[in-house]
Amino acid sequence: AWARLAPVEDTEVCVVSWQGWQIWDEMIEQVTRQVLSFGDAVNTIWYGHSMGAIVAYEVLHRFEERFQSPNLPIALMVSGCPAPHLFADTYRPHEAYTWLQKLRICNDFDILTADEKADFERQFQVALEAPELDKKALRMDGRDLHEVMAEISQRSAGLSNEYRKAIVNDLKVLQSYHFDHEASRPVAIAVVAICHDEDGLVNTSSVQAWETYAAPGNFEFVSLEDIADAELVAEQGHGYTMRPVPELLEKITATLMKYEVSKEVDEILPDIGPTHGAIPTEVDCVVVGAGVAGVTQARAMAEGGLSVLVLDRTDKIGGIWTYYANKFSRVNSSEPAYRLVNQEGPCARPNQDHSPTHDILRDIYTVAAKFNYGKFRTSIDVQKVEKRPDRSFDVCCSNVISGQMHKIHCKFVHMHVNRRIGKRRDVSYDNEEKFRGDSVYGYANEVLPLKFWGKQVIVVGAGAFAYENLRTALEHGAKHVTLLGRRAGTTCPKWIDMIAFLRPLDEHFNTNKNGNIISFEAWRKCYEDAGLPTPDCWAEGLLKPHNHTISVSDLAYIAGFHGLCSLRVGEIAKFRPDGQGVVLKDGTQLDCDIVIKATGFHLNNEVPAITGQDRIYSYNMLDFNMGYGAEPLLDGAQFGSAKGNLAEGEEIDETALYHGLLEAQKMGLPDASLRANPFGSSYVGPMFHAAYFTKWLCLHPDIQQALMEVSGEKTQSTVKMWSSQIGTGQSNTLKRLLAGLGATGG
Repeated sequence: AWARLAPVEDTEVCVVSWQGWQIWDEMIEQVTRQVLSFGDAVNTIWYGHSMGAIVAYEVLHRFEERFQSPNLPIALMVSGCPAPHLFADTYRPHEAYTWLQKLRICNDFDILTADEKADFERQFQVALEAPELDKKALRMDGRDLHEVMAEISQRSAGLSNEYRKAIVNDLKVLQSYHFDHEASRPVAIAVVAICHDEDGLVNTSSVQAWETYAAPGNFEFVSLEDIADAELVAEQGHGYTMRPVPELLEKITATLMKYEVSKEVDEILPDIGPTHGAIPTEVDCVVVGAGVAGVTQARAMAEGGLSVLVLDRTDKIGGIWTYYANKFSRVNSSEPAYRLVNQEGPCARPNQDHSPTHDILRDIYTVAAKFNYGKFRTSIDVQKVEKRPDRSFDVCCSNVISGQMHKIHCKFVHMHVNRRIGKRRDVSYDNEEKFRGDSVYGYANEVLPLKFWGKQVIVVGAGAFAYENLRTALEHGAKHVTLLGRRAGTTCPKWIDMIAFLRPLDEHFNTNKNGNIISFEAWRKCYEDAGLPTPDCWAEGLLKPHNHTISVSDLAYIAGFHGLCSLRVGEIAKFRPDGQGVVLKDGTQLDCDIVIKATGFHLNNEVPAITGQDRIYSYNMLDFNMGYGAEPLLDGAQFGSAKGNLAEGEEIDETALYHGLLEAQKMGLPDASLRANPFGSSYVGPMFHAAYFTKWLCLHPDIQQALMEVSGEKTQSTVKMWSSQIGTGQSNTLKRLLAGLGATGG
């Protein structure tokens, strides 16, 4: 009957079984942990009948209070059950049916009368007789009829005894429940409570009391006799969900539709105001680029009391999350590392771990709408930033649709065009036109139309997008995926990444070194157990190759263990003449049905031409009041590698530096020594830090000027600035400050 839930093609009915335990606390703990991973990124309704409603509520309460899980259902539907605080006093089936009290062992069921067995099924949805087996479906396998019948008898008896044991335990668990959430009774989602007036075990008022468990306006009470055949419902008694009437199923479907949370990007994005309106001739600050970094910088400047205008040459904001990410893309680090906002309101939770595209875009639009509504202009291409004698700027730009030119005068300019991800790196191979399969790029939803089921797939690349497409192919039923990179990338299990955020830090933001060794050895063991080769760079003391990040993927290890994927170093020379595979440069031939190119991107080299600045300070400033907040290139020294630092420290007068440290202590200045990176494998942490520090410099021009003077000549490339150069450059600046303090005696 439950299979009639509509719409059939979009609805899956899952049963959460909690039968068989004897102790309530043990049962609810185990069920909670099993359900925690259920329903990730989908809309779910939790429906609980009778004691099942209490189980659903208690699991939900643990989701909210203890685990803060983002995988909440969209509504809790309960039927035939008093509110939890009334359950122990009002739900007393042992008094209504006294014969329940004599059920202590399996044999006690044999003394039940036919009427009592009928009541068991009608009121408690329990069929004491084992379901009839399909004897025709049993295979003879050379046995005579007596042997087959003996098997039928044995299987029926075994099922019946196990069933009876579970019922006895259920009765014990039912009597052991005690409500203890009076101080935190309500749940964050809608509650729908259902009953009918012919239910002899539950009275209507006790079911209506579920209203105190929902927020105002988030509760609905349904009398089943008002929407269904009252006589039929009365005949079903308390166990009316065993063969639910169509109206009950329709109510569940209606509730799903009412509270459904859309995952379609266009339906969930907040309004950011008109994006094709008039262009002002003067503002305090122009931000160029409306991706995640540009939107964050605009927020920081607006919070500083400045008027802001954000320009982007594309038609929508969101940057690479709009134009390069796939519909199924996910953040390549744990959720805390990429949290843009703390969502507010009912059901507010952190995003899913390794947040998907729709969550990130929603957050970008949320920030844009809240702090700079109506301050975005899209389809505007910035061509030149000209500096005036008074150190203000003219931003020269054009409308990419109409060609109309504009000039905007401002005090501050901040460039937020991605440094690492410029134009897509296109590659082609000989004989590619003869390939009988599909050859696409792994960006911008090119893979969406592909049919992966049973196919052999080659993903060209070894970076984050490559591992993402490996995951996508396997999730959609690929027979085998080969990750083919020019060099071996590095991937880690999700728990390795998440534990880096959970482990305690000392006062210098360092984790315990012994713990680091343990984590690394466990990580290495994951490679070995999965049958995957460890990255070549590990032998060189590098955690990852230069200009690579560390991808995060459980599925690569799981697939490797089951022989569903392999990691190879090599390059495609050409497609085979038969159109059924490729030939590598070492002569190896690989069969394949699909080739996905995740071949990376060219560096963005436009900023020097636009701004006239080909060098940058280590604190993201191109010039006075002109910033460039782009992610640096990631050299091998990232993430605690022993080697791979491409930057060199500056020689400083050690005596002056020593005296400078003493003078700083005398003056009571805080210890400004550079420490470990507190952000870990994160982009958003440093992005926030850079945006707000840049704002602070702009609001304190005297300090900004002094900092630039002591920093000396800019030496770092605007286009090719490595991450290690930032820390080294900041360290050099700090040493100069201290040495100067020591030389002047304070």
